[in-house]
Amino acid sequence: MTVNDSRDIIKATQTKWTRSAWLTDLVKYGQDTNAPYCKRNFVLLIPKFSFNNRRGKTPKKTPRRGNQNKTKDPVEVYSRVRPLEDSNGEVCLKILSSTAVQLTPPLTSHAYKNGNYKESTHTFKYVFGPESSQKAIFDNIALALIDDLLHGKNGLLFMYGITNSGKTHTMQGTTQEGGVLPRCLDVIFNSLGDLQAKKYVFRPDRANGMDVQTEADAMMERQKKDLMPLTQRTTSTPRRKEKEDFSNIVRVPDTTRVNGLVEDNMYSVFVSYVEIYNNYIYDLLEEMPDTISAK
Repeated sequence: MTVNDSRDIIKATQTKWTRSAWLTDLVKYGQDTNAPYCKRNFVLLIPKFSFNNRRGKTPKKTPRRGNQNKTKDPVEVYSRVRPLEDSNGEVCLKILSSTAVQLTPPLTSHAYKNGNYKESTHTFKYVFGPESSQKAIFDNIALALIDDLLHGKNGLLFMYGITNSGKTHTMQGTTQEGGVLPRCLDVIFNSLGDLQAKKYVFRPDRANGMDVQTEADAMMERQKKDLMPLTQRTTSTPRRKEKEDFSNIVRVPDTTRVNGLVEDNMYSVFVSYVEIYNNYIYDLLEEMPDTISAK
């Protein structure tokens, strides 16, 4: 399968192809030596999924107001174009409009050397140019998913691109220009405010649902956790040896908030943050004690 634009991806999700199947084809397309991309001008694909189904024991949320008959594509694919590393370098990508780009095989590609000099046009939900800010990326891509999340809907957002295409920068950003991930957390906690339940009132039941405890039971569990030694609270997950000092870092938070939450509801936030490195899965939120060498 050759992925020409975002409509091919949407079509793939609506037919018998699985997500893993078309993702594999995307990888093959990106690694093809004849594929029309330039090593100096990277394109980052940002697929976004929106799910309306609800499963498990989690109570149903109050339905959102608005036009419920409006149809919406289940998958939206955005493209972010990274600036050239060398301003005098060869340009092989041209933004035609806010939804389309044109690719031209570079002079060093096999396609050009074999005489297959063919330009191709690819369309997306939206194309963000090199001048696009982190704030613009978040507001146009992720903010609607956070709004849906706080109103009881599921969603998925991930970055896809070749090495050095800007995935980490878009997701994490910097302290002054936060990426999608820290901005999502900012908006969630800005919106919840006093509606956030205290710790251990809600507990995952490991079956895609939640168990609800009384305030007294939750308080007892919090006290028990605070008194427990740190070594008993950690798992055997391996950790990377290097440490970073974040004490002097001042982060600029996103002040956006979602309105219209039901004040009779209580909310609890559960976050997993892992890294896959050298065939190990690292829990980046795990608390680790400071080990003291015997020698």
